[in-house]
This record gives sequence, structure tokens and C-alpha cells, in this order.
Amino acid sequence: MSEGIRMKEKKAKYYLNAQGEFVIENYNVAKPFANFFPGIAGKYGIPMWVFYVNRGQAIASFGIKDKDHSILEFLPANKAWQMASVTGFRTFLKVASGSKSIFYEPFHNGFSNLNFNLTNSMHITSHGLTIEEKNLSLGLKVKIEYFNIPNDTYAGLARIVTIENLSRTNKKIQLLDGLPQIVPFGTSNLFLKKLNRTIEAWMGVENLSRGVPFYKLDVDPTDRPEVIHIKEGNFYLAFSQANNKPRIIKPIVDTQCIFGPITDLSLPQQFLAVKNFKYPKNQIIKSKTPCGFSLLNLTLVPKQQEIFYFVIGYMRNLQTLNSSIAKIASSEYLIKKREENKKIIEDLQQDISTSSSSKEFDLYAKQTYLDNIM
Repeated sequence: MSEGIRMKEKKAKYYLNAQGEFVIENYNVAKPFANFFPGIAGKYGIPMWVFYVNRGQAIASFGIKDKDHSILEFLPANKAWQMASVTGFRTFLKVASGSKSIFYEPFHNGFSNLNFNLTNSMHITSHGLTIEEKNLSLGLKVKIEYFNIPNDTYAGLARIVTIENLSRTNKKIQLLDGLPQIVPFGTSNLFLKKLNRTIEAWMGVENLSRGVPFYKLDVDPTDRPEVIHIKEGNFYLAFSQANNKPRIIKPIVDTQCIFGPITDLSLPQQFLAVKNFKYPKNQIIKSKTPCGFSLLNLTLVPKQQEIFYFVIGYMRNLQTLNSSIAKIASSEYLIKKREENKKIIEDLQQDISTSSSSKEFDLYAKQTYLDNIM
């Protein structure tokens, strides 16, 4: 190990908190595990499967129906532990420090974080997942909450990101947040695993002018005599809330605009190459695997926090997506759906509600019952 770098050994800690959440502190160095969200969307919803692990930002893959309808490519557990912090959700921060900037990627075990004093935790419930990280060296806290959208005409994974300034000085931050890879609708698991480069010729991104990209193949790639055009698609919607009004954040969909020649996605070279990174003038939106990243410029006064909202999911067609944007891009809507999702799961668990001398046993009974329902 090079001189001047000391990797502090951290140990995982497991416990149940007062809210009944299972908490893993320093989860990135804990024994690896894998789990699924319940995938229950209520009587009138469209179920979404979400596979998560205790690495990176947790979500390893998700989609609808089966592996052939993934939005983030399905990986088995051993591959997910390797790839969740690379192809899963990523957050890149450039924090101004005098005439220079300090680079920080929350929830990542990369070399760029070795000199930071970091603590993180994962909070697991039957209905969702929350991760938190404090960077005591920079005086920043990042919190990310995940849950499914129930009882609606589309399938969606909601993600709420909160960044808080813990220090006594102002923080000027440039942020990129999103997914390095999004699978366009119509791409089967066979193509992802065995013909990934070939299937890119069919891939495309639409609706970028509206700020909510729609990812799909142009036509069904199955070898057949007739041409079948694909109408369904996956979407990425990001927004912030200011003065009680939502502001759609138009995403970057071309991976090269962020990572440049770094094709292993280890470092956002283009983002780091300039002091003030700007939304690209030109993007390639055809014939390559797309991404979805949101660019934000923040100035946080001491103790201030900013919240950003994301919904990534599946929609039946582009017209339905555009007519739904105003409804989905609302913090009130997402908070309502979060509580609705929680209530659906808790109502199912009431059948086996147990009150004993052991809180752990009571929660175990509920979770086991839910697992058997699924």
C-alpha cells in the first residue's frame, strides 16, 4: 500500500432499531447477502421485482414480469456483489475547496474514498430500503430511500435522495446521480447475456426533449418474417421541488458524455475533466446501451438539505408516459405512494401479527409469512 494511505479496518454491526428496521452498519464490509423487495403492487398495480444486495447503493437489478423484462440487467447474487457498485445507482460529487474540487462517491469502496472518514448504514424493512452515509471529512450526509409504486397504471421504483450539509460552512457541490446502464424494453435476457453487442443496434432513446427519456427497442428482434414495432418502454424521471413546484431534471443518456473512454465505468472522467461540467450539447441516443444521469448544482448552507426524487419504471406506451408526467413528478404523490406501499405490506402481515416477549420473533413471524405469500 502506498505511503500516506491507510485503510482503516471497519467492522459490521447488526441490530433492530426502535422502528423495527433491521440495521447493518458499515454494510459494505459485512458478510454479503441478497434479497428481493416483496413485489406486491396492490389490487390495481403492476408488480415490479427489485433485487438488492449489501454493496454499493444496494439495488443490483429490477424489472417487471421476469428476467426478459429487466430495466437493470438481472445478475445472480455472486455477480451482483461484484457489480452493484459499478452498474447500479451511482452518485458523483465534486465539492468545491478553494480553487480546486474534491471528488467523492458516496456508498463506494473505491480508492477515491480511502482518505475520508466514512460511516454508513442500511435500514431494511418488509416494504422498502434506506441507506445512509456520513462523510465526516467533508461534513456531508447522503441518504437514499427506495420503495415500489403500488396501485397505478405503471410499474415503478421510487428513489428519494437527500444531501445534507453537516458542517459549519457553505458547501458548493456539483452532482451527477443515476444509472450507468438502463436496459431498453424488448431486450431479452438471452440478448443481454449472449448477444449484448449485437442487440445494441436495435436500442434507442425517445422523448428526451420532454426531459423524461423512454428506452426501448425499435422493433422486436426475434427472427420472424413480419416486423413488429415495440410500443412499450422503460422510463427515467427525475425532479426536484422548489417553492412547492416540481422541476424536471433532463437527464444525460449517453454514457460516454460522463465516463469518456473509461469503459469499465470506474471513473466519470468527463465529469472530472472540467471544473464546471455542463449538460452535453450532443448525445448519441441510438445503437448503444443508454444510461440515465441527472446533473445538479447545489449550494448548501450549514445544516441545509436538498431532496431529489427519481422514478424509474415501465410504461405501456409513450403517450401514457407523457400524460402521466405531471402526476408522477410530485413529492406529495411519491410520499403518498410510499405510505400506500407500506400499508399494503403491513395489512398482509396482520394475519400473523404476533405479540410475544421477543420483538425479534414477532418481526420474524411477519417476514416469514410475507415470504411464503410471495
